[in-house]
Amino acid sequence: MSAPSASTTLSTTQSTTQSTTPTKSSTAAGIASTKLHPELLPAKYSGQEKAKGPKAGWKRPIAWALAIFTVVNLGLAQLSSIQQERSARSSGGDFWTNPALIDLAIKEYKAQKPPANVVLLGSSLMMFPFWAMDASFDPKIADIAHYHKSVALQAVLEKCGVKNSSVFSLASAGQMSSDAFLYASEFLKGDTKPEVVVWGIAPRDFADDNVKSPMATVSFTQIVNLHNFSSYAKTFLPRFEDKAEFIASHSCFLYGRRWRFQKEADRTLEKISAAIARVFVANAGATVGGVGLSLPKSASTQDLGISALLAGTAEQRWETSTREYRGRYKNIAERDLSVQMSCLDNTLKLCQERGIKVVLVNMPLTKLNQGLMTAGFYQRFNQQVKTLASAYGKDVTLVDMTNQSQFHESDFWDTVHMNHIGGSKLIGGILPAIRSYLNK
Repeated sequence: MSAPSASTTLSTTQSTTQSTTPTKSSTAAGIASTKLHPELLPAKYSGQEKAKGPKAGWKRPIAWALAIFTVVNLGLAQLSSIQQERSARSSGGDFWTNPALIDLAIKEYKAQKPPANVVLLGSSLMMFPFWAMDASFDPKIADIAHYHKSVALQAVLEKCGVKNSSVFSLASAGQMSSDAFLYASEFLKGDTKPEVVVWGIAPRDFADDNVKSPMATVSFTQIVNLHNFSSYAKTFLPRFEDKAEFIASHSCFLYGRRWRFQKEADRTLEKISAAIARVFVANAGATVGGVGLSLPKSASTQDLGISALLAGTAEQRWETSTREYRGRYKNIAERDLSVQMSCLDNTLKLCQERGIKVVLVNMPLTKLNQGLMTAGFYQRFNQQVKTLASAYGKDVTLVDMTNQSQFHESDFWDTVHMNHIGGSKLIGGILPAIRSYLNK
């Protein structure tokens, strides 16, 4: 066998070398082909790819949602304020719960020139007799919800030699001892500070089963806000959750009014239920002896309007009042009065520091109303009030009208509210103390 030739060996070697040389991939080939045209190179190979950041797709919807929520929240707050003021200015208004009535009274008080030297504080027990006396000789005066004067008391003071006296009533429906403290603290100062405060109190002002906390009153809602709540946090908002709730309610209109929305929803459901019930009950009611029975509107709701108190027969008013106060006095002997009593003490102390004299009136109640309270409670309450008042010496005069035989049932609209006759007796009882303070 002959040996291979040199040419054959060289050819074989070249062939082997070519077959072992790696072949470029298509991608690499593409890259190589774009060296002269780098603009054609994909970004991930050219190093021009931008660093990936967090996706921004969710930010815009959230921003829009927050903006819409803010606009709606502010719009509803403004609309609510306008509606409340319109309602308050209308005749009667919402006597018990309309917050705008508080705002109107405060606005009127601040606008006085010169300011009143006698200010009335207390609940509707103070409102009724002073309004009734003025209405008895001037029927054209404003309704009780909007009336803040006492021409009768001014006239009596004038006759007793007290010249240029002026009386303003900051009494409000459902006013608690804690509310009176707020009025005194916020408004009875500076240029609007009176010489004398006449403050009428009764057990309901310290223990009302319809008022679950001092923060639940209309006066608290309107007077305490984010600017001054720190001054009252220790008394009214002792717990952290109370403070958080207060801040949330005042920062967000919708959150603060959530209970009202729930109430409106419940009321709508009640109307629907009542409409359905009438369909099924109407025929049945007509067949019971052919006699239809109906209750007055005031008997179908727990909320009592001013018309229910002023209208109707004396028997109806007393029956309604008895039912109302039986509920208000529920478990009164077991209730903790410490917060409300501390507010009484704080108010007397505040007035003493500001040079304001106080005529503290333990208001008269009918025997029927007194009997609705747990045995022994009324006596303990009266003694506690007497002890607190005595600590302030001559700066506070306690006028105790709880057991005076001069008051009769004919002096009252109902079991607690005096009429104009009872009002004249009330003035007779407080006049000596007021006169002695103003004549000094």
